[in-house]
Amino acid sequence: MARQKKPTKALDTGQQILSALTQQEIAQLLNVLLEVLPPDLQARSLAQLSEDTQQTIQRILAPIPDDPPQADDSQPTSIAKQAQTWATLWKAWNKIVSEASQEDGKYIVQEAHWEPPYFDATTLMEDLEGIAVQMQPLLRTAFEHEFAPSDGFVSALMEVEVEASSSLEDWVEITDGLLLKHHLTNALLQWEWLSAHQQNWDAYQFAQHIRECELQFEQIELERDAIFDFFAQLSESEQRCILTGLLTDVETDQWQQELNSTYSSWQRLYLHLIERYAPERYLDSLRQTIPQRWENGLLILEALLAEQKYSESLIIVQETLQALLSFKRVEVDWSPEATLLIAAVNFLYSEEQKNASQLLGYYRQVAAGLNQTERSNALAVQQIAIAHWSDWSAMFQAFTNTPLSDSTYQGLFQSWRNYVDRRTKPRIWRLYGVPKSLDTWWVLWLIDSIADPQKGATWFQQTITDWLSQLPGDERQLGENYDVLKLLTKDLIEIQNKGKHQHPWFYEVVIRPNESAMESNSSRQAYLKQYAPPDLLDQVMNYWKTHLKAFVPRPEAAKGSEYGAQARWMAALKELSPSNYETLLTQWREVHRRRSNLWKAMQELGLN
Repeated sequence: MARQKKPTKALDTGQQILSALTQQEIAQLLNVLLEVLPPDLQARSLAQLSEDTQQTIQRILAPIPDDPPQADDSQPTSIAKQAQTWATLWKAWNKIVSEASQEDGKYIVQEAHWEPPYFDATTLMEDLEGIAVQMQPLLRTAFEHEFAPSDGFVSALMEVEVEASSSLEDWVEITDGLLLKHHLTNALLQWEWLSAHQQNWDAYQFAQHIRECELQFEQIELERDAIFDFFAQLSESEQRCILTGLLTDVETDQWQQELNSTYSSWQRLYLHLIERYAPERYLDSLRQTIPQRWENGLLILEALLAEQKYSESLIIVQETLQALLSFKRVEVDWSPEATLLIAAVNFLYSEEQKNASQLLGYYRQVAAGLNQTERSNALAVQQIAIAHWSDWSAMFQAFTNTPLSDSTYQGLFQSWRNYVDRRTKPRIWRLYGVPKSLDTWWVLWLIDSIADPQKGATWFQQTITDWLSQLPGDERQLGENYDVLKLLTKDLIEIQNKGKHQHPWFYEVVIRPNESAMESNSSRQAYLKQYAPPDLLDQVMNYWKTHLKAFVPRPEAAKGSEYGAQARWMAALKELSPSNYETLLTQWREVHRRRSNLWKAMQELGLN
């Protein structure tokens, strides 16, 4: 019988137990052993382990009362265990990067077969961010104990760029770059900061190094807030060191573009450091940024007006206004006495309007300080219009109570009138194009009748009655009158019914409230109620009852046998004019009897 060979390298007992039992079973075994071993045997056993392992186990078995609490309330962990976790996280990182290099991998997305594929950089960055979140608590220990891998994040991200680019076909691009998120950016900065200390660099040398790293990347972009937050939490001496370096090198190729860009985290940091440690330079430095970010002019004006420096403030006002108008692509000259700023500039956000109102307020202070009374009064109206253009009562009160010359009054009033026209008039594209624009319509008549006492309610009532009597009954001939008639109908129904609609199908299908007119609903309807003839709603509804049949979409115009619109309009017609509904229904039964989907759609709405 042949002799059996012994294994060349037998597993020790601990490894055998580790291989044979589950983690829970091993935990139970340790609990039992620790309960039965007396303290002296425990101490003798632990003495055979490495110093770090001993300390970790001792902190678990008998925590030292004055031990500093763990920042994340985690259990004590040995250096070896942290090194193992660090290596595991980098394996997960490398798996993500490998996936990014696959031509048909997770990050190549095609949402529909007819659409071209694209590289999903957002998901890639989110996945790497998840790894960075787990790495951050280990980062200092990993650096100090030289855990493998120890190359850091700059080289790892350079590899991400290479691998991601290699997966792309010629027609696929990383369109918006690879934008790092907060934790990954912070991890990179922490690692490089530790490396800088190891090499005895000062804080400015470190800042230069980070800027050089940014320039090395082609697609990678660090998160701006993370850069600012990291440097802003450094010590005062370190921040002063950075400021001294930046002030010296502000015109160099490395820094000039970044420090002049309002989109750069470095400019934000630069201004922060100047404001804190060189305040005498702050306003001049901030002024240079106005052409790129007009809002920065507000900070300068606040400081100058606090010292009543009106002439200097006027120059800043002009520079700030020019930057605002340029940013908003307003090519015409703007004057406070001629045009409302809100009418000239398309403000997209409430914060923009708030800042513009503050600018007008500062301008008003400057004008008053320079004894420019007419301009100051015009700016008072400008401010009211920014906040309350849709409140007709507030605007009429502003025009009435603010002393203005005739030319200024006419300029600002017409500017407001035209702005209300633009913001209120429904503008709807139809299959046959944009209807011919109306030069005047009932909202403008209402404004004019309020503003001119000689016209008043009598003139408005006569004008709108004449208009209604002359309206054609065909939608194509109506042009823009169709949409302004619908707005008038909506307002009159809401005034009379106070939210309760006698004809809900007609209101929802035909009138279809237009969002563009909602802002001034309350004011417009209040004045309409006051100035309109008592029977105006009856006049309007008589028009619809007479002519609505001609507005119902024809079944032959339906696309893909979809007749929902035709059915809904028929429901509105039946609700408003039953006799016209029966007439049209009879015609349809004769002409369109074979359109089964039409009659199915009608039946679903209870129509026959």
